[in-house]
Amino acid sequence: MRPGGRGSAWYGEGVNPRLASSPSLYLRQHAGDPVDWYPWGEEALERAKAEDKPIFLSVGYSSCHWCHVMAHESFQDPEVARVLNHSFISIKLDREERPDLDDLYMTALQLAMGHGGWPMTIFLTPDLKPWFVGTYFPRNARGEVPGFVTVASSLAQAWQDQRADIQERADEFAAAIDQVRERTLPAERARLDIALVDGAIRTLHGDFDHERGGYGDKPKFPPFSALEYLLKYASARNMLPGDAATTDSLVQEAAYQALFTLECMANGGIHDRVGGGFHRYSTDGEWRLPHFEKMLSDNAQMLALYATAGRIVEDDSIQSVFKQVEEGILRWLREEMWLPDGSYANALDADVDGEEGTTYTWSWSELQSLLGDQMGAFAEAHGVRPEGNFHDEATGQLMGQNLLLGPLDPDWAGAYAKLREVRRGRPQPQRDEKAIAAVQGLLIGALAFADALDEAQALAAKWAAFEPESLPHMLVDGEPHGEAFLDDYAFLAQGFLRLADSSGNEQWRKVAAWYAEEMVERFQDEEVGDFFYQPPHMGIGFARAKPILDQAVPSANGSAILVLQRLGFAEHAARALRANLGWIERMPQSCESLLSAALAHVIANGPDEASATPVTPTKLNVRLETQEVTPSDDGWAHTALLIEIPEGYRINSTDPPAKWLIPTTLHIDHLLGEAGFPSATDDHYEGQLRVPIRLQPRGKTTAFTLRLRYQLCTDRECLAPAEAEVEGVVIQD
Repeated sequence: MRPGGRGSAWYGEGVNPRLASSPSLYLRQHAGDPVDWYPWGEEALERAKAEDKPIFLSVGYSSCHWCHVMAHESFQDPEVARVLNHSFISIKLDREERPDLDDLYMTALQLAMGHGGWPMTIFLTPDLKPWFVGTYFPRNARGEVPGFVTVASSLAQAWQDQRADIQERADEFAAAIDQVRERTLPAERARLDIALVDGAIRTLHGDFDHERGGYGDKPKFPPFSALEYLLKYASARNMLPGDAATTDSLVQEAAYQALFTLECMANGGIHDRVGGGFHRYSTDGEWRLPHFEKMLSDNAQMLALYATAGRIVEDDSIQSVFKQVEEGILRWLREEMWLPDGSYANALDADVDGEEGTTYTWSWSELQSLLGDQMGAFAEAHGVRPEGNFHDEATGQLMGQNLLLGPLDPDWAGAYAKLREVRRGRPQPQRDEKAIAAVQGLLIGALAFADALDEAQALAAKWAAFEPESLPHMLVDGEPHGEAFLDDYAFLAQGFLRLADSSGNEQWRKVAAWYAEEMVERFQDEEVGDFFYQPPHMGIGFARAKPILDQAVPSANGSAILVLQRLGFAEHAARALRANLGWIERMPQSCESLLSAALAHVIANGPDEASATPVTPTKLNVRLETQEVTPSDDGWAHTALLIEIPEGYRINSTDPPAKWLIPTTLHIDHLLGEAGFPSATDDHYEGQLRVPIRLQPRGKTTAFTLRLRYQLCTDRECLAPAEAEVEGVVIQD
């Protein structure tokens, strides 16, 4: 039996009715905690304001391994619960229920730590501004990581003793979050052209792991959007003009990166070759040791990639491997993820009874008893050892268990079937049975790519039954919950379009158009043409985010633009693309969905003319108040730097709160001197600025140079940093 479903309480009998009745499995898992949890909502937020208490916000999701570890260690601990219940209003948030809030506070975490992750540990003021952020904390101190009970106790005391400092920090955090969420990058060339789409291949080449596939070292996540772009580019680049030899080289490079990565992942421990499908990511750089959770979103994208690649690759043996992977994912979907209401479950947990991977690993003796005479050849082919090949992630020690590794060989299908039957009798990971609209949209498209048209059309019909204006964010037991976000509309519309292509049924194109129309109405930024993530009424006082970059799922903006292109709204799509050209130019390895749209634009419309969107150079007017200065009675020569900032622009302070903002600095060459920048308003300067300067004379006449480094910003974007120089002279009698 697989644990899961609406009535399941993972930690035993539910005692907290607020969580026990939640549609979120993640919240129901915590219903038995001694912590007095609230779900996100008016009751908790109003209580925090009424009692003037800080909020402890814990964000995670049901299949998150380290979320479970922190739950066992801390949230079930009576002492931790005593501190939290006395001093904080504690809120449990399922990141998959409210991805908008997850993204908001993840921005704070990334600003503070340079990286993110779950569980997310956030302490908020009653007006929802963060003032302390982190991820996993052990119950007791471990190395340099403080224990959570100490952290919570210290923060409770700080709230009483250092309130003014905390509020100031929270205000700075909030301002930095808004700056990041409103940030745009100006385009240097401002053209949708062949050089843009070709340049991305060269950038990806520089980041590519030529020995193991994928990008970067460890942990290693499947690069879904990069692989999709590479496959599209390899298939379509020859439709564009260019030097034949150069074009062929780039096409070969794109195909190599995509196919080699897909092959490496298929042969690694991240691929569940027995049950089908892929685990979330690899903790090493070789795709060997997985984190064992299995996500529907990941596997929908994997299904589409392997189905697409199988039609491109010419090598029969690799084609056979890709087909085996594709069939395995389909079997896993049908046997383990299909729900009685016709949708598909969202995820399988990483753990069983607090242990990770026990469903998926094998002892030598167990395999030997099952495989008999085949054992020797099977062990050699799969890297199986008597002492095991599965290392504990934290300690690196062998656990006496084996993962199945090595080149995927269709000849072992019979052995896998035998192991699969045995594995069904083991305790199974818990299944999160919510069906998120965006993820179901990804799956509709993937099933269509894989020619599983009956299943694709059945799933599409279930979601098309909702009027676009009443689309829910998710279904639980077939019942709608929550309001849809941009990716819910964009991914569903994209799925309907892919189904129309594969089935030849144009009715699905009409459904996609209905959803796209509502998407534009709800989310489009009319000023520049791209899209916000949430409707305005769902905000909590921070700037609305625009999902531009690809992450574990494609960029919602990239998908929305692709939908507009497919439905014939070429100019609207191009306008939204041009609004984000700066991102594509500077971060192509995180903008592959936008690059896919750029490639489609250039193929359909040709490259932009050089003057399509001119970039107007903008700079400061900088001069000295007195160019020839003489010393005063105090021995210093005094002048001032006068700065005129163009209307509609601002420059940053000397110490802006966000790491990506360039501080304004002034260097004095040839003389000893000092500059006194005035206090900045909201960490920036606007209009006219006077910066007093004092200089120490040296000799009768000394020339000097002032070099001002600055970054011009608007409410929507920040330009590249620039410098201005002025010269003067100190004259001594």
